Amino acid sequence: MLKKILFPLISCLTIILAIISPVSADAHGKKHIIDLRAESPVGNMSNIISLHGSIYMAGQPDPVTLGLLGDQGFEVVINIRREGEVDFDERTLVGNNLSYYNIPLLKDGKIQDAAVEKIHAALSENKGKKILLHCSSGNRVAAWFGAHLVRDMGYAPDKAIALAKEAGMTKAGMAKILRGYLDELVKK
Repeated sequence: MLKKILFPLISCLTIILAIISPVSADAHGKKHIIDLRAESPVGNMSNIISLHGSIYMAGQPDPVTLGLLGDQGFEVVINIRREGEVDFDERTLVGNNLSYYNIPLLKDGKIQDAAVEKIHAALSENKGKKILLHCSSGNRVAAWFGAHLVRDMGYAPDKAIALAKEAGMTKAGMAKILRGYLDELVKK
């Protein structure tokens, strides 16, 4: 009798833990801990999601916030918007105290594979530093994250899209762009 009760209960608990666990496996079965968490606002940036507590994914910081980033412990800013998308010079506002990259993710409404690679390289080059990775709203940053999970870490597209949504991808249009990129990537 006890076996009849315990076996289904243990099976259900195992399934629930697998679903909510922050540990995910890529297509090769290698386990990765994906530590995404909501962070406190910094200046005008209110919807910040951090990855492993070092890569902060957010929308566009205003000029005042850009000037405060160094005081908040940031060492690197990676802007994935196109040049000229904002009406101020972000590179100048960041100053010489922080490393600055501008790597546009999209061209003609599509994720550029070379940009996914360059963003990953910039993050790797600055591993261990506090990094702000931003676009206008956080959607492109989250889409980059989903693209990176499939391209560089071997995740299944559906799992990567789910994690990109957790990382701040809220717009259906961006999810469609990411899906198109992933479909093409998987065909290769």
